[in-house]
Parts: sequence; structure tokens; C-alpha cells
Amino acid sequence: MPNTAMPHSAVQKTSPMIGALLRARRRDLGLTIEHVAVESGLTKGFLSDVERDKASPSVASLVRLCDVLNMPIGSLFSSVGSAVIRQDQRTRINFGGTGMEDYLLTPTSAAKGQAILSDIEPGGTGGETLYSLRCEEEFVFVVSGSITISIEGEETVLQAQDAMTFDPRRLHSFWNSSKTEPAQALFMLMPPPAQ
Repeated sequence: MPNTAMPHSAVQKTSPMIGALLRARRRDLGLTIEHVAVESGLTKGFLSDVERDKASPSVASLVRLCDVLNMPIGSLFSSVGSAVIRQDQRTRINFGGTGMEDYLLTPTSAAKGQAILSDIEPGGTGGETLYSLRCEEEFVFVVSGSITISIEGEETVLQAQDAMTFDPRRLHSFWNSSKTEPAQALFMLMPPPAQ
């Protein structure tokens, strides 16, 4: 749910352009798009669209793609370069999923944790495909609305003000199962996904 303390337009709304970074990394490694497609399990056409910022990958797809390219997901997102992130300076990131707007609340250089604030539309999801992250713990706090978290097939519904901590190396995903109410959740990854 958008924060009502500040006009919604004050938060950066420009969609991040991660395609060029992914393409540059692939080329730096001397990999063909065909090789990355096979290794990540994604289609060549979809990867081409992602590299041209014409498609947005799910969280699971982005994790697999970064694994193949041996790059931390955090390196795709710019930081304001300060430990203080003002509400009007939040960096919009494309962490994957559909029906979501994600904002990085920590500098990309943060070594002990990474915080992501997600505004999740009704029906919005981290993706239908379960994914894992290479970090020790994930903490989720539901600011408003409710979300469902699935960990290896076990579903837990979190309401506003509920929190959950789990091992993100286990296959998981999340979604807003409401058809009418948006949700907002804070995700913390500790430490940030490995490089």
C-alpha cells in the first residue's frame, strides 16, 4: 500500500534499466545468450527482451540469471551512496515478480543486510516458480495488508504487523492473495545475497 505520509509521486518511479548491466556482464564473461539461456533455464527470446528492458523477470528467474552470470543481485541496483535513505530518495529496483514495486532501503555496499520495501498489488507475486537465495536468513515484516509465503509447499499467511524469519536457501515465494487490497512488506536479507 503506498505510504500516505508523502505524495506517491515523490518516490522515484522510473523503472530501473538492468538489461544493459546484465548484457554487459554476459559479454564480459564471453558468454553467448544461448549459453546463458541453457544454464538459466530461460528462453533465448526472453533473455533478449530482458537485456533490452522489454521484459521483467520473476524473482526466481532473476536469481538464476545472476547465478549464471556470477553476480550479486544487489549489483544491479544503484544506491544513493549514503547510509541514510530518505523517503523521497528511495531507489526503485526491479527485484522481479509481477504486480509489485520494490525499493532498496539500504546502500548496495551494505555487507550485513539488505532491506527491500515492496508495494504489492492485489494478486501481485514474487513469481509462481519457487526460488532460493544465497544468504543466511530472510526476515519479512508486513506493514499493511496481508501476504502469503510458501516455503517448500508450506503456506503461511501473514497479516499486517506480523513478521517471519526463515532460511531463504529453502525454495520459497510469496504473493498478495487479496483481490482488492494492496499490501506492503519489508524484506530483509542477511547477509545480502552472495557474490
